[in-house]
Amino acid sequence: MRQVRHRHCVVIGAGVLGAAVAARLAGTGMHVTLLDQAQPGHGTSRWSFAWVNSNDKGPRLYHELNQAGIRAWAELAPDLDGPAWYRLVGNLELAAPDTTELAARVNRLTEWGYPARLIDTAEASQIEPSLRPVARDAMAAWFPGEGYLLTEPLIARLVTYATSRGAVLLTGEPGRVVGFDTSPIRVRTAVGTLEADEVVCCAGRWASELAALAGAAPVPLEGWAEPGATAPELVVRAGPVAAGGPLRVVHAPEIYLRPHSGGLLHLEAPDAAVDLHTPDRQLRRWAAELLHRARRTVRGLDHATVVDYQVCVRPMPADGQSIVGRLPGAEWLYVAVTHSGVTLAAHLSRLITAELTAGLPTADALAAELTAGTAAAELAPYRPGRFSALQRPGRSAGPAG
Repeated sequence: MRQVRHRHCVVIGAGVLGAAVAARLAGTGMHVTLLDQAQPGHGTSRWSFAWVNSNDKGPRLYHELNQAGIRAWAELAPDLDGPAWYRLVGNLELAAPDTTELAARVNRLTEWGYPARLIDTAEASQIEPSLRPVARDAMAAWFPGEGYLLTEPLIARLVTYATSRGAVLLTGEPGRVVGFDTSPIRVRTAVGTLEADEVVCCAGRWASELAALAGAAPVPLEGWAEPGATAPELVVRAGPVAAGGPLRVVHAPEIYLRPHSGGLLHLEAPDAAVDLHTPDRQLRRWAAELLHRARRTVRGLDHATVVDYQVCVRPMPADGQSIVGRLPGAEWLYVAVTHSGVTLAAHLSRLITAELTAGLPTADALAAELTAGTAAAELAPYRPGRFSALQRPGRSAGPAG
């Protein structure tokens, strides 16, 4: 990795994307300070479905960006103790009674060169032996190149990599940003001030609040704090899972599930309408319902109970596409926020690092500039400035990943 020293970058947010950016930048020799008001990976990343995929992510350019994200994790896994967090186990999807959308999606993805195929329910049961019998009118699809990540051990390894290369981690009050100054650039935290050459905001749903502190227009995200907001999602962890339980990512019409660490199962549902104002008694009812649906879908849950549940707030850009680049009105602040954070973090962090280190002294200046130019071209559709005339569309959201 090329070395670019004597520059200081402050990265705000130690979720999967911020940790990946900090690790990449520290690997170049840049001095990095990573800030988080909690502990690394204890926010949205901790509760993410963490589905690594480019399954239904259009248009074509965004699909290709996510495909690059899948490849980037495969490249990083050997260097970051991949067996502890990397689970490329495939994704099995069931559809019934309306199978039209699934068939059309598989056809489109195969035309784009993405590993996907329709299978019958007998083969689905061979791929995932824990499946209970499905309806006769059901259709199944198999996506062998997909999987999931265990985000907590992954983020721990990214942070360890960054700090072993000189990065400084500040959490709690020292990591809580309360303001910014310019000329020179300073990041003000609850306990002190940090001078910086670059500031990268990977704070997810808090990106708009930090943009306001920087004197810029809000980052256009779907609302998450108000009653009825669609960004919050209920996540349920249930277990223990007996031998013969699920091995793959499974998307069934009423339940999404995957294995989780500690012998648990991670559960989400497309119709679990909750927000940050939902009473706990209603959350408990929904959690029990998700476990009931999971029992109807797979074996191995006869003795499982709900171990934990959480309303997770997903950072959702208003048009569904990632937001990456310098913020209009505060160009010194580089923002990176995406609903596909788990899938994209390894690749986006590489592109962001190439941009932030462009023009700095390196052993191979020409190669560095070519890399930066390629990164800029790939990120061009996702710049924050595209929202100047945005009309916010209504849309639904799937599991975070």
